[in-house]
Amino acid sequence: MARPELDILNLCRSISMITLTMCVFTSPFVDAVESIETKIQQNVDKGMAYSSLFPGLADLCDVSQPLRDMSKRKRRDNSRSESKEKVNRNKRRQQLKATKVFNNLYYVGADNVSSWAIDTGESIVLVDALNNNRQAQRYIIDGLKSLGLQDKPISHLIITHGHGDHYGGQSLIDSTYSPIVIMSEKEWNWLSKGGDGFSSPNWGERPTRDKGTVHGENITVGNTTITFLDTPGHTPGTLSILFPVVDAMNVKHTAVLWGGTGLNYGPNAARILSYVESTNRMKRIVKENDIDVFLSNHPKRDNSYEKLINLDLSEQNPFIIGSDNVMKIFSMLNHCTYAQYLKATTLSKKSPN
Repeated sequence: MARPELDILNLCRSISMITLTMCVFTSPFVDAVESIETKIQQNVDKGMAYSSLFPGLADLCDVSQPLRDMSKRKRRDNSRSESKEKVNRNKRRQQLKATKVFNNLYYVGADNVSSWAIDTGESIVLVDALNNNRQAQRYIIDGLKSLGLQDKPISHLIITHGHGDHYGGQSLIDSTYSPIVIMSEKEWNWLSKGGDGFSSPNWGERPTRDKGTVHGENITVGNTTITFLDTPGHTPGTLSILFPVVDAMNVKHTAVLWGGTGLNYGPNAARILSYVESTNRMKRIVKENDIDVFLSNHPKRDNSYEKLINLDLSEQNPFIIGSDNVMKIFSMLNHCTYAQYLKATTLSKKSPN
């Protein structure tokens, strides 16, 4: 290609990044330079191709609205929060109950935030502690009792990330069972510095620093080995886990519990890019480990709500979706968050600061 044409192409690329316009040349040597807007839409389209399968993830692809920033949310007083929560509870059409999902996995969460109990044979490894002690008592402790697991101690509490709807009930769990409390090392450090800078009067107190994990670390509790994965994006130290589950036919499967889904900190391009990179790593991990069960910590995100309501373990377990579909989930998350990253970079270029 002639030097003048290269100079024109490079100039066009620079203009395209700033103005979000298509730069088209008639030269046979120069192709049209794709605009950022086009790239954004292409990634939205690729992500939304799976939205009918995973509707709880579709809002991540919505680039038509600004990303919410929870740190700028106005604080509500506690009495209003409790009143609103009571009204919301009364409006709910059906509450989730403590449910056996696999031979060694139980749902003990609410209908808007999850808690999962992994039965390791000798003890329970609990994943997330809900919003507060009231919920921890009602859904976790009472839920385990309704499942006949009241005599099995909770030896470990894994907190997927440092938002209060996942750690808020930990003080009751700690005082009742004295478990080892686990977050990623990065998340402990981040939370000690204030985390995302927002809170809710509905949340219980923060945990006291206990065990930190690093990417790829394993722990074995009883008959179960759990692998910890650093998956930053939702928060800087979001923790996801891999662990085995056993179905009603005693067939072993591999589950991933995705530790954080939403983008709730505004157009922070660097942080969103870490989410994109996490989903790229997860696609490789899914393939390497033949992961065929996908779980998250909000039941409306991973379709758990509908699955739990209709669950019949005498039939095909709906939580077993196959590794191809788990791969589609991470492909969807990857494309949607990459679209949001591209949008965030264009906003930063427009900013006077």
